[in-house]
Amino acid sequence: MSNQMILRHSGPSPFCRKVDIVAKHHRLVGPITAQDVDMNDENETLRLQNPLGKIPALILENGQNIYDSQVIVEYLEDIGNGAALMPSGAGRIETLTQYALANGMTEACLLVVYEKRMRPEDKYHQGFVDYQLGKIGRGLDRVLSDLPSLERLDIANITTAVMLEYMDLRVNEDLRDGTELGANRGTWRTSHAGLADWLAGFEKLCPYFGETRPY
Repeated sequence: MSNQMILRHSGPSPFCRKVDIVAKHHRLVGPITAQDVDMNDENETLRLQNPLGKIPALILENGQNIYDSQVIVEYLEDIGNGAALMPSGAGRIETLTQYALANGMTEACLLVVYEKRMRPEDKYHQGFVDYQLGKIGRGLDRVLSDLPSLERLDIANITTAVMLEYMDLRVNEDLRDGTELGANRGTWRTSHAGLADWLAGFEKLCPYFGETRPY
């Protein structure tokens, strides 16, 4: 039995990056070994560790498997040493709602990516993509009108910031052609330019944001 936790992981994944930030905040990097996942390998053991075949998944020292990112974050909160990232007391529900919105927007971004990556070109469904982009657009409107607080680091501002940078990578000016890791910037920087100042403020608040940037 290993004395290390193993994090099944992929660098560009926004859900993995969220967990990376939380682990750094709680000074848990040492006890966790990140292990890359090959999502295209049908024999990938991730499919046994998480029946859904999704990342991240955390394998504890006793062999127990924990998934998905929201549950992993809760676990790291329980065992970590940093200030709490999950809200409590007044404003708890508002913060959790902001957290849920950013998570949902990230999932919509992933569905846009998968439509391009997984669907045969002749089956590409622009209507489905537009439906996801509608979620993202409405979500950006809400984020801009109700910005997560930057008074202290918490799970809502972490997830929102990670989501915005993931949009730079995936939901960008060249969305249909999918120029990943290129010079494109997220379409949100034009449609919701005010969020750029918020993101810059978050990066000053969170020293782990730049450290976990995988691109």
